[in-house]
Parts: sequence; C-alpha cells; structure tokens
Amino acid sequence: MARTGGFAGITRRWTAQPPRDEASDWISLIDRCPWDRAAHPGDADGPESAAPMPDRFVWWIRASWTGADLHEAEVPDEQLTGAWRELVDAVREWSRSVEQPERPGR
Repeated sequence: MARTGGFAGITRRWTAQPPRDEASDWISLIDRCPWDRAAHPGDADGPESAAPMPDRFVWWIRASWTGADLHEAEVPDEQLTGAWRELVDAVREWSRSVEQPERPGR
C-alpha cells in the first residue's frame, strides 16, 4: 500500500504480511472492500475515478491472500471510508508494530 500526494508530494509505503492464525480476519477485511467500484492504478476511466483535489492524498492499495487473488485499487483520500479506511488503518498499524515493536517496560 502506498500514499502519494499531499503538499510535499512524498510517497509513503506500508505492507502487512500477518501470520496464518490471523489470515481469516485479514481476508474478511480485504473482501469487504469495494474493489469492483474502485479505479485501478493508472486507469483514468475507472468507476470512481475523478480529478484529484490539489494537495490531497491518493492511496494505491494492493491486496492478495493467496498470491493468485490479486486486487488493486487507486482511492482518493476523500473516498477512503468504510472498509477502505479499515484496511488502510490495519495495514499501517501492523506495519508500525513490526517496524517498532514495543519495548519491555513501556
């Protein structure tokens, strides 16, 4: 997953590869996203595509649970609601927990 845009135009990236025992929760979250209504990366004619607002973020989301079931979407920040928001928040949180695990005593 990546977020581009904003005032500085910086791209940030997050990934999540949860363990098998968490797979069903993640699959459910991925399945709830409206992939069929989202623009695909680079597709200017996607169903939800619109001219991005200046200095707003655009999210590039790519998800797969078997390697064969690949989903990709480009979601403007103002459309990042519901299941999209839940997925983005979960990936960012998972990525943070792996990058900076909590230290004992905190």
